[in-house]
Amino acid sequence: MDLRPMLRDLRRAGQTVTRNLFQRPNLYDLSTGERIGAAFMHPSDMCATDRIMLYALVRGLRPERVLEIGVRWGGGARIIASALEDNSFGVAVGLDPDGEPFSIPDRHLHGRYRRLSGYSPQDTGAAIDLLGGAPDFVLIDALHTHDAAQADFMGVLTYIGNDAHILFHDAYHQGIASAVQGVLDVDDTLVDMGFITRNPEVGSPVSYQGLRLVRRGGVDFRAHINQAYSDAGQVPPPIHPALRNYDSFANRIGMGADLAEVEKVMAESAE
Repeated sequence: MDLRPMLRDLRRAGQTVTRNLFQRPNLYDLSTGERIGAAFMHPSDMCATDRIMLYALVRGLRPERVLEIGVRWGGGARIIASALEDNSFGVAVGLDPDGEPFSIPDRHLHGRYRRLSGYSPQDTGAAIDLLGGAPDFVLIDALHTHDAAQADFMGVLTYIGNDAHILFHDAYHQGIASAVQGVLDVDDTLVDMGFITRNPEVGSPVSYQGLRLVRRGGVDFRAHINQAYSDAGQVPPPIHPALRNYDSFANRIGMGADLAEVEKVMAESAE
């Protein structure tokens, strides 16, 4: 009886338990890694679900430059800066005309976030200049009217490129929802990713909370895979039908790709 697969699985299970029990980060210590605890530190008008999602998006999409339109107390600034710090790269600029309410200590911004006093869209260009280039992630959470949200949205479109994401807070407000939809209807470079948090604060006559995500351009999965391998210092594998069903676990239990065909494809690609 070959015990190697069983021993391999036991080793992996042991590594998982060790990592989960003994290598847990201190989420609320913003001087350590994995600072998702920033999402639970007020002040912020965002509900907990939206704050967690904001952290996850910045952490997961890994933007190099973030623009926040509408800063107020700075709760979003702390979340964004903490996620950037956990990514180990990236900078952010917040645009808001009123700096007085901002109350986030500098140490919680990790040197990654700067405020600019000004209005959107009039001063969006100045914020982009301070940012050092086109943002690849934008959070719009400013004046909650149709006209203002539309102007904010249109104001950033002249600066962002493909693969950039724009996140709208209070997406359940009918003015914001209709402004976003109106721009989407006339700009075919934009992709509506939909309401990614669905937790409205229902009110009369309007509602608040909820996040809606918009992306410029489609997703080129080959480009993303190739970039990941390049960043890891490895040669990307070919995109080939023989590799589509390859999976380390599936192949180990006999339900994956034809290994002979996989080896043939990989050998040909190396020539």
